[in-house]
Amino acid sequence: MSTASQASFLVRPIQVADIPDFHRVLDGVCRERKYLAMLEAPPLEGTESFVRNNVQMDHPQFIALVNGQLAGWCDALPGESTHGTAHIGHLGMGVAKPFRRQGLGAKLMHAVLDKARDKGMVKIELEVYASNTGAVTLYQRFGFEEEGRKRRGRFLDDHYDDVVVMSLFLDT
Repeated sequence: MSTASQASFLVRPIQVADIPDFHRVLDGVCRERKYLAMLEAPPLEGTESFVRNNVQMDHPQFIALVNGQLAGWCDALPGESTHGTAHIGHLGMGVAKPFRRQGLGAKLMHAVLDKARDKGMVKIELEVYASNTGAVTLYQRFGFEEEGRKRRGRFLDDHYDDVVVMSLFLDT
């Protein structure tokens, strides 16, 4: 596999044609059992429905391609207008293991935050495991601040981890 530092890469909005590759990368990150709340990707049909809805609604969901290979994703999905939270985007992201710590996460974040602003989102929220120090550092570099902490919010593989709740205001 190529690494991002040795290759050209592209960040662009996800397309329906990307669903199989997105599902594969999502599943790979899930199965690491460290970074995402899910331990495996949902069935392909669920991923397809999720992506198709994001494309149709023009939600901020971007992918990073390294030499044409999907290497990561980032999205900010709005809350429900019926609950008064449509101004808040919920951020999710992941980068496949061979492509981490090479700047792809930052490129993805820039694209998603710009689009979230354009879509009228005022605040971006996320939850991250405290042990995921690389992600916490990335979010802090973008101005995210800790709003709270769910102490021992996860217990997996005989290990507790705090869940850190972070947010960024886009309108300031």
